[in-house]
Amino acid sequence: MNDKKVSLLVGIFSILNTVQLLIFDLNEVIILDYQSNFSIYMETMPTISSWLLNYKKNISIGLTTVTIAVSSLLVYCVHIKRCAGLLCYTVWIVFYELVSFVMVLHINKGIKEQFKELSYLHLVFQVSRMLLHFICVPFILRYTYNIYKGPKTSSKLGRRRCSSISTIDSWPTVGLGRLYRKIN
Repeated sequence: MNDKKVSLLVGIFSILNTVQLLIFDLNEVIILDYQSNFSIYMETMPTISSWLLNYKKNISIGLTTVTIAVSSLLVYCVHIKRCAGLLCYTVWIVFYELVSFVMVLHINKGIKEQFKELSYLHLVFQVSRMLLHFICVPFILRYTYNIYKGPKTSSKLGRRRCSSISTIDSWPTVGLGRLYRKIN
């Protein structure tokens, strides 16, 4: 598979994976019994963790909206061979995954002891998603470089192709008079 196909598949994968993550984030159950209001998180959490937990849905919606837009830009730029969208995707996906990882780490600090296995599950999902995105980044960067470099300088074959019919400029320095006598 060449870099263009991998970049196209990465864009499609990123869109689908982001939608799936958004569905999981929005439907996450944090209160198990609404009558007794039993939560899986501690009552006293660090300030950053409690703020992240309160605004987790808003942050997730914002991050996933931008990620879907940038992934769509990646697919479009792969199709029209523009390197700006590929670079935007690479920078954004690194930023997005790092922000998501920090969010998971902070929110997992506030999970009650009897639900610690759930925090491990969150970490496994996050790390596996990061690995899937980061493994594909070199292919995108290589395709970006090939687009930036251009088809004429990417290989020697593109520069050295000569047709069987040569022009006078490419002939050796032989006077036209001598050439005329050689033909006759």
